[in-house]
Amino acid sequence: MSSIMISSNLPLPFIGATDYSLLSRLAYQALSRDFDIAAELIEKLERPCVLPDDQVPPDVIKIGSVVTCEVEGGIRRTFSLVHPDDVDAEEGRISVLTPVGVALLGLRSGQAVEWFSRDGQRNRLTVARVEDDVTGELAL
Repeated sequence: MSSIMISSNLPLPFIGATDYSLLSRLAYQALSRDFDIAAELIEKLERPCVLPDDQVPPDVIKIGSVVTCEVEGGIRRTFSLVHPDDVDAEEGRISVLTPVGVALLGLRSGQAVEWFSRDGQRNRLTVARVEDDVTGELAL
């Protein structure tokens, strides 16, 4: 059973062809190290609508997106979703190979997601805003 639960009334997520290729490779490489998250990512990659990169709507969360979310309790957090090699917690860069990273992939502004963190805690957040990384520092 997957630990990611997305509201059933949401459309299937979009993903760009470059991200799809990269994430597929990362997921299969991660199978030997982190079976749970790798399996969830592989499952998620079975469902999206893969588009040419230039046709992915700008508010779709992808690698390099700067995301502002509202977490339970009304707290807003802003972070960038990055390749595992580019993680920097102090800079607000979280890996796409984390439970929240996998949960957010392909979502759009206004959509909500629930997932279980590695410690078993249920989490929920709503995507308030999605921006491409305009600095180019986070994009692959």
